[in-house]
Amino acid sequence: MGQILVRKIDDEALERLKRLAADRKTSVEALARQAIEREAEQRTVGELRDLRSEFEKFSRSLPNEGVDSAVLLRALRDGNETDD
Repeated sequence: MGQILVRKIDDEALERLKRLAADRKTSVEALARQAIEREAEQRTVGELRDLRSEFEKFSRSLPNEGVDSAVLLRALRDGNETDD
């Protein structure tokens, strides 16, 4: 597992983190680890752009009108193709 050292943390912020950690019955290190992991799970701008592109491509593949959405949803659920 990797490690980092964080320097120049505001003294007041560190004191608030210590109180928060005590309230939650955990350590400041655990709080920092949770915050880092939560941020690391966020998607990058490039990932969001790729998702949007995939969604738009999928959206264009859908019929525009005159199709019973229940038929499409059932086909998607069951993994079947539909001609509707």
